[in-house]
Amino acid sequence: MYLFSFYRMIVSVLLGALCWFFIFHTWWSWVLITILSRIIWYIVEHALLNVQISKDFRVHETSFKQLYGPYGIRLINKSETDAIVRRELAEVFTRSMKKLAKTVEQLEMMDTLFKAGMRPDGDTYLLHDLKLKYGKHRLDNETSK
Repeated sequence: MYLFSFYRMIVSVLLGALCWFFIFHTWWSWVLITILSRIIWYIVEHALLNVQISKDFRVHETSFKQLYGPYGIRLINKSETDAIVRRELAEVFTRSMKKLAKTVEQLEMMDTLFKAGMRPDGDTYLLHDLKLKYGKHRLDNETSK
C-alpha cells in the first residue's frame, strides 16, 4: 500500500517508458518525458488547487466579513495580495467537513500554546484567532442542521 502513495512518480515513469517503447528508443527520451510529465502534473495540480481555493473564498468571504467586521475585512483584503494568508484562510473555507474538523482540532492545540505564552505577532495571532472562531462557527452550524 505504501508503494501506491508514489502514484505521481509511478505514472510519470510509466509515461516515459511508453514514450521509449513506442516513439523514441533512447534512454534520454524516457528521462525527459518522465521529468516533463511530472512538471506538467505539478502545474495542473496547483492550478486546480488555486481554482478550488478561489471558489471556496467566493462562498465564504462575505459571511467571514459580516461575522468579524473590520478584522475580517482586513484579513480578506490582505489575502488578495498575500498568498500565505489566502492559503491559511482556505483551511477553514474548505468544503470538506472532515478536513475542517481536523483543522479546528489543530487550531485548538495551537491556541493552547498561545495561551501558555507562545503568542506570535499581531496579524499572525489575529489570523489564527479568526480561523479558529470561524472554523468552530461552521462546525456548530453543520452539527445543528
